[in-house]
Amino acid sequence: MVTLRRLLPLLLLLPLAGCFSDQKEQLAVCEASAPRTGEGQPFKAIQSCMDQAGYRFIGWDSGVVCGMAAVVKGQPTKDGSDALCFEPKGWLALKFYRIEVPTRHPPAS
Repeated sequence: MVTLRRLLPLLLLLPLAGCFSDQKEQLAVCEASAPRTGEGQPFKAIQSCMDQAGYRFIGWDSGVVCGMAAVVKGQPTKDGSDALCFEPKGWLALKFYRIEVPTRHPPAS
């Protein structure tokens, strides 16, 4: 029982390993497969692909600082800020995501 109590926090942190990196990888796959022609492309294709992969688009929400221009153009950013335009749909995944990637606010002007 004592051993279980010591291992429980480690087991709870295990899902955090690579959550945001998985999101960045999925976005890179969606950006690579997005068509480059047509009105609203590749943005619509990327948004649909990420939705099917379990991520909701939050780029238009106030307080979200992300590489929106990169998502619209379908070109990944070097720092991964384009992945911040999406968040996991699942309740538990979202809770872990909020721990790993805290909410950012735009700089005051």
